[in-house]
Parts: sequence; structure tokens; C-alpha cells
Amino acid sequence: MKRAGVIINPRSGKSNGKGLRLVEKLSGKSSISVHVLDEFAQLAFVLKTFAYDGVTDLFISSGDGTIQAIQTELAERKPFVALPRLSLLPHGTTNMTAADLGFRHHNINAQAEFIENLAPTSLRDRPTLRIVNPRDGKPRHGMFLGAGATAEATLFCQRVINSKGVTGSWATFATLATASYRTIFTKPDPTDETRMDRPFPIAITSEGRRICDGDQLMMLSTTLYKLILGAKPFWGGNNGPIRSTVIPYPVPSVPRWLLSMMYGSERRSVPLGALSFSSRSLEITCPSNYVIDGEFFKGPENTALKVEAGPVFTYICD
Repeated sequence: MKRAGVIINPRSGKSNGKGLRLVEKLSGKSSISVHVLDEFAQLAFVLKTFAYDGVTDLFISSGDGTIQAIQTELAERKPFVALPRLSLLPHGTTNMTAADLGFRHHNINAQAEFIENLAPTSLRDRPTLRIVNPRDGKPRHGMFLGAGATAEATLFCQRVINSKGVTGSWATFATLATASYRTIFTKPDPTDETRMDRPFPIAITSEGRRICDGDQLMMLSTTLYKLILGAKPFWGGNNGPIRSTVIPYPVPSVPRWLLSMMYGSERRSVPLGALSFSSRSLEITCPSNYVIDGEFFKGPENTALKVEAGPVFTYICD
């Protein structure tokens, strides 16, 4: 028998209230387990309680960071005998994962009705991106990993763009526009650490094959099929669950390459030094911070960061 559980992070989306409005709609429904996550320290206990309640379908009202924390708890601590199906309600500041795997209906009334009736028609299976050996020793299960300018752009978005109340796709667009403008209209300065468009020493090995080693602009890895703004910056075949892309430094011409790099076909033209590949695992060395689904962390000391495909979750999209 199916039973829904709903976790709401009320601080997601700059406290936009969407999750709490959903709580009001579900109030009094004894057949649904609902919890408002006031503190992240409660998460392990809440998931154990949901498992005890017999929850089979877990709805998450949040952004990418909370989704990553829940996936990590489910995959590493295993409070459920069998992984629950997940449904991602895009109520957060950043909803990259939900843009690909999220619940289709954004209307709160439609979400509440679906949760009460539990009759999914569209399911998608996708593995997590497991970060094996971060410096703090705590593995993570997310969907998107970045280093170099990818991490710097995420930090800029959070500190500058999100702080002005701009969220979601608009925040990503504003970040991309800011970075592109500076790259196009100001002289390059690889020593200026205030710039996103500077060189980062990045080395990547995948399944015994050296991918790159030297100054790069950015790298990213994901198990998502598309990113925010609908971007698909991957090419050259898809024969593994993790797709990764490396953009070289010096920065390729933004006017010439930006759109084709983001939206081109598998056979697209790319600038010299740009690489894209798929695999089940990879190892990355980069001295600066990494970002996974909006959370920053450091890689291990004196060895490469190991990344692998994690367990497969089933996502309810409709």
C-alpha cells in the first residue's frame, strides 16, 4: 500500500511560503506523513519516522541543497528497507535538479491533490552523483558537481544575485550575463581572484584514462539530462551515467561559442581544448572549492577527489 510523506524546508526559496501553503492544504490528512524541517539536525529522525510510518513516496518541498541532504541520508544511512520514490517540488531558491526531475505541476492545489491520491503516471530513474572522499569525510549524494569557474559562479549567484531576491532561472541568467559581460568587455587578468574567468589548475582521470591536466576555466559533472535554463553542455556520446565537461583557459570566445556549447547537438562544434565525456566514475584534482547542488566543500588533501555513480532513485514527475 502506498503512503505519501512530505518534507518541507520553510527557508527554501527565501522563505517564499510555498511549502507552508502546501502544509495547510494537507492539514488533517491522517493518510499522509508531513513534517516541517525547522532544523537540519532533525532530518535523520524524520526519515526514520517516515520509514516506520510506511512511507513509499517522499515529496520534498525545497531547493537543491535540501534534496542533496535527503538523498545523502537515504543512500548512506539507509533508514528505509527499500528506497522511497522521490518527488521534487520546486519551491527553493535554486531548482536545477527539479528542472530535470521535478514534479510537473507548480500549482499548490494540484500538488496537494496529487499527494493525497498518489496515482503517478510519469516516473524517471536516475542515479545520484556520489562524492566519495571529501575532506570532511562525509560522502554526499547530489546530481551536479562543479569546480573552477562553475563553483565561483555559484558563489557569486548566492552572495550577489540571490541576496537581491532574484532566484531560479532568472538568477542563473543574471549570473551568466554578468560573467559574459566582464569576459567580453574587460581585459583578461589571470591573476585577479575576483574574476570568475580565470585559470584553475584541474586534472581529471576517468576509468584509467587521463582527460586533462593543466589550467582550465571550469569543469562540471552531472547525472541530470538537462541543467537550469534547459542547457545541455554535453556532447560526444552518452555511454555512462555521469556526463562531464571541461572548458579550457584561456576563455573561448563567448559570442562565438556560448550558445553552441550550451545547446548544441551531440556532434556540435566546440573550441579547441573543450572536452566532454561520460563514465561511471572519475577522479578530480583541483585546489579550490567544489560545489555540489549549491553546497561548497573541499577535496581531500594530497589525493584526488573520487566521484562515482550512486544508487538509482525513482522520481515521480506526474
